[in-house]
Amino acid sequence: MIHQKTRQIAFSGIFIALILGVGYALAFVPNVELITAMIFLSGVLMGIKRGMIIGITGEFLFSALNPMGSGLLFPPMLIAQLIAMALVSLCGGLLRRYILNWKLSFLNVLIIGVIGFVLTLFYDILVSSAFPLSAGFTMEVVIATIIAGLAFSIVHLVGNTLGFILLVPVAAQQVYRAIPFFQEFKPVTLNNQD
Repeated sequence: MIHQKTRQIAFSGIFIALILGVGYALAFVPNVELITAMIFLSGVLMGIKRGMIIGITGEFLFSALNPMGSGLLFPPMLIAQLIAMALVSLCGGLLRRYILNWKLSFLNVLIIGVIGFVLTLFYDILVSSAFPLSAGFTMEVVIATIIAGLAFSIVHLVGNTLGFILLVPVAAQQVYRAIPFFQEFKPVTLNNQD
């Protein structure tokens, strides 16, 4: 039991390091990132509870230490980022069985692409609305800000959709098969406890 907990902590640390690594590697490329896919993978491989801890911790560290500007300077945006990434890892955990059994077909490519698109869209809307909502702007201004922000999100949406299609199922399945821990590990689901 102790050995299992130690490995869970170690793999959680590895995921957080990977989130930071892919985040900083692409930090200076506008609207291109792999953090969302990595946090989704943490939910798939580590389960809902640990995936959410990994996603929130990884996003917090990346945002707080972002070379383009710290998220600590604007707490409403940071909170929006953390909520969005918690949802991303939650979805990864909920879709664990589907991702680990994913097979290449038109329908499956469409489904995983839609998942990546919708999660990215949710993130972009939440983060774009953080400032106007926290500043007390009217709903019309909030909606206008979101729409204006979405114009800049096209690259982000396309990039993450392609990232989910090309990377997520293959990476999840390869890691699952290659590392015995993930085959032995029984993540917490909505039906059971630790």
